[in-house]
Amino acid sequence: MEVRTLDDVPASAFHLRLALIAGGGPFCDGYILGIIGVVLPLLVSSFHLGANATGLVGAASLAGVFVGGLAGGVTSDRFGRKILYTVNILMFTVFSAAQFFCASFAGLLVWRFLIGIAIGADYPIATAYVTEFMPRRWRGPALSGLITFWWLGYVCSFIIGYALLSFFPDNWQLILGSSFVPSLLLLLCRAGMPESPLWLLSVGRAAEARQIVKTFLKMDIAFDASSTAPSAGGMRQAMGLLWSPRYRGLLLFVCAFWILQSAPAFSIHTLQAQILAQMHLTNPILAACVVTCFTFLGILPVTFGLINKIGRRTLLIWSFVLAALSLLFIVVWPGQAGWAILVAFIVYSAVEAAGSGLQFVYPNELFPTEIRGTAVGFASSASRLGAAVGTFLLPVGVAHFGVRATLFAAFGLLALGALISWRWAPETAGLSLSQASHITLS
Repeated sequence: MEVRTLDDVPASAFHLRLALIAGGGPFCDGYILGIIGVVLPLLVSSFHLGANATGLVGAASLAGVFVGGLAGGVTSDRFGRKILYTVNILMFTVFSAAQFFCASFAGLLVWRFLIGIAIGADYPIATAYVTEFMPRRWRGPALSGLITFWWLGYVCSFIIGYALLSFFPDNWQLILGSSFVPSLLLLLCRAGMPESPLWLLSVGRAAEARQIVKTFLKMDIAFDASSTAPSAGGMRQAMGLLWSPRYRGLLLFVCAFWILQSAPAFSIHTLQAQILAQMHLTNPILAACVVTCFTFLGILPVTFGLINKIGRRTLLIWSFVLAALSLLFIVVWPGQAGWAILVAFIVYSAVEAAGSGLQFVYPNELFPTEIRGTAVGFASSASRLGAAVGTFLLPVGVAHFGVRATLFAAFGLLALGALISWRWAPETAGLSLSQASHITLS
């Protein structure tokens, strides 16, 4: 059999299967996080929620993601990718079903928080899994493809949620519990997937790693020396290495751009219907569905090669710039909300989605195997904490300062993201995992 490295193996049917099954997790993530945006107006009327309580509902699952990202990342680095790859989807399934039987506001917050933990755990596990199997040519598209699946789930949540709302206008439990169906299907699909060979190698189990490669990729692999670094061990050791001078700058960059993308995005998307209603747009829920569907204008070109063609750095900078300008247009538009405002929100959604394709790419490429899960988990937790704060504060800001003033604050965050990306974003397109993980920031 031919001897290659994992970075240079040809794409195979197994890689496609792996990418599709891994993408099921982000699909469920997007569906679960998006469906709350459909039922939020119903929850507001059912429970007579004020601005603070409305923000709390939207932020509950995001707060859970903060906990799950940290726990899932460290645990997957310590005990492997495989077992948690299935366990966290089981949590999706159980907690999704629990929402169907929920009857109280307090219970809803609890289940949304717990399901957020499962979502947060999936980010570092699934992305590390894809990164450590995928050849370098397909790594960027595959990782951004996970974000495409996330947006697909998000869009489906609005479409299916809107349809269910039409037939069951008062049954928010049914609409939230509908995430049980994709979660159960994914649970069945993920059974039988192998352990990551690079993780096995990092803990000294080279024979098992080579056997998995022979079985699933049908070839021998020459593992490079950087793949045999010792495992980071427990949480304290992993965090210590992550915050060492060698990786601290990279971690701060990844956290910063991810937070500055997510904080405005989650708050705007979750409360899109309420924002459009405040701007007196006719049928705001349907308009929010239309805006959300146009996210694919941004993310699909990224997944199908744009991320390699123009590079990671250029994509990140310009996504921030264009997203900021679209929100600034909404802020300064002098007329009534109408087609121009709707188009501006569509532009924002498309370019924000394009930039979000890098959220799984950068942290998985810039950090080595022994702390890859921990790095992704930490960065995703930081981003979702920022998103939770933004989602909680947006309705409060709208209530006290108005929609345009609040969107201007979001514009400021995006402008800061553009500046940080221009200053620190590295280029990793075309590099092997070993080469990318040797990049440093001054």
